Amino acid sequence: MNEPVSMPEPVFERLVRIETKLDLSGDGTKDHEQRIRRLEDEVPPGTIRDHETRLRRLERSAWIAAGVAAAVGGSAGALLGPMLGGQ
Repeated sequence: MNEPVSMPEPVFERLVRIETKLDLSGDGTKDHEQRIRRLEDEVPPGTIRDHETRLRRLERSAWIAAGVAAAVGGSAGALLGPMLGGQ
């Protein structure tokens, strides 16, 4: 079962290149994984939840401001329209 398999030289060379590339890509993945873990360790716990809360508050403020602007614009148009000759 463990007998060596003979294969043409070009096939063997190609297999060696493939194996080398696989080994190198695995090393690169490990490096990325280590860097990601380091970054995760640098982020204080609860920071992401805090960002979500702040973003929700900001979005709510933007919608309130848009509603107020629409109400003020509509009221101003209704009041000034007849004075400026509108119907």
